[in-house]
Amino acid sequence: MSTHRHSPTVGISDAQFVQGHGTGFSLIEMLIVMVIIGLLLTIAVPQYQKFVQRGYRVEAISMLTGAAACQERIRADTGSYDPNRCTHFGQDNRYYQLLSSPVKDDSIDGFVLIAEPVNSSEVDDCGSLGLDHTGARTITGPAKNLWPCWSGR
Repeated sequence: MSTHRHSPTVGISDAQFVQGHGTGFSLIEMLIVMVIIGLLLTIAVPQYQKFVQRGYRVEAISMLTGAAACQERIRADTGSYDPNRCTHFGQDNRYYQLLSSPVKDDSIDGFVLIAEPVNSSEVDDCGSLGLDHTGARTITGPAKNLWPCWSGR
C-alpha cells in the first residue's frame, strides 16, 4: 500500500501558473503602491523631523532653566551671579551648546544664558534660545513669536 501525498495545487494545471493567472502582483499594482508610499513619506518625514526637533528644543529649555536655577542659588549664597559657573548643564547634549555670559551693562549684576544649536544646517525657526537673570526669553531665529519655541511646540 503506497501513500500518495496530494499537493495543494491539485486540479490546477501547470499551464495556469506559467501564464500568471492568480499569482503575484502586476507591475501597475506595484507602481501604484510605490506612489502611495512615496506620497505618505513626503508628508510623514517632515512632520517626524519637526517632532524630533521639538524634543531637542525641550531639552535645551530644560538645560537653560537648570543653569538659571543654579545661578540663582549662587546669588543666594554669595550675593551675586557668577556667569562662569553653572555651565555644566547640557554637557552631554549633542544638539545644543550652553553659553553663559555676563550682562552687557557692567553696572547690572546678571547673566545671559544661550542654548545654541550645534548643527546649524538643520532648519529651526527658533534658532538659539536665550534666558537672562530677569527671566526674559529670547530667540534668534525667524520665528514670529516666542510661545511655540519656548512651549515645546
